[in-house]
Amino acid sequence: MFSPAIALIPAVIWAFSPIYYRGFMRRFDFLLLNLLRTSMASLVLLIPAVVVGFGVGDVYALISGATTLAVGDSLYLLSVKETGASVAAPVVYTYVLLVQLTAYSVGEAVPVYNYVAAAMVLLGIFTLSRGARGAARAKGIGFGLAAALVWTVGQDLIKVATNAGGNLFAIAFCRDAAAAAALGCAVLATGRTRLWPRGVTARELGFIALVALTDLAVGSLFYIYSVSLVGIALTVILTSLSPFLTQVFSRLLGKETPTLRDYAGGAMIVAALVLAVVR
Repeated sequence: MFSPAIALIPAVIWAFSPIYYRGFMRRFDFLLLNLLRTSMASLVLLIPAVVVGFGVGDVYALISGATTLAVGDSLYLLSVKETGASVAAPVVYTYVLLVQLTAYSVGEAVPVYNYVAAAMVLLGIFTLSRGARGAARAKGIGFGLAAALVWTVGQDLIKVATNAGGNLFAIAFCRDAAAAAALGCAVLATGRTRLWPRGVTARELGFIALVALTDLAVGSLFYIYSVSLVGIALTVILTSLSPFLTQVFSRLLGKETPTLRDYAGGAMIVAALVLAVVR
């Protein structure tokens, strides 16, 4: 039997990761950082993927990686850089509502409660996105909304891949590998290799690897598993707890200072999760 806790594992992981990515971008160009994280994750997932084998569904996983991780995550990193994780994370989660509207295209019947929950998530996200001092950060929010549109397409393709019999390790690897290949081409084409920061230590790379592997390997595997069990529509609602947790963790870690308004938006998201799971 499916336990909602499975989808909440990536929610917790993805709440932490943007907080640290903002710190990494003080030294790394956003495309180089995204290339680094997807390359590291694909290398770790390569052996498990080869062991379980590849299938027809992995073609969709490749497309998902090239869109969601290469394009979508790059826009997300820009949003994090401009506005901070406590604003960027909730804004990009507007894709939760979009997925409810597109889930039919991948063969899912979406209950009316999911639409209500998604609308509550959207309201909570709007409240959160107003920023720490009540002023929306237009540029960063624009990047976040663009990422949400790309994420919607890419997440639906995960469902298509699982429907076609793709194994979760193979799907996760193909997504990371496709993203790394696309980002590698983009970095070379734009001459960004010259932007590699000087004096990067093994300790710094190790910490980036820890965050990236937790994010793109562990988090993605649990996410894909959840999608395969209960579908994309419910999974994205469950993982939308991330924006609220990002608010909490960023304050506890002393990275950012969310306000009471931010927490009110997070409470709306939590209420939406309860509606989606307990209905």
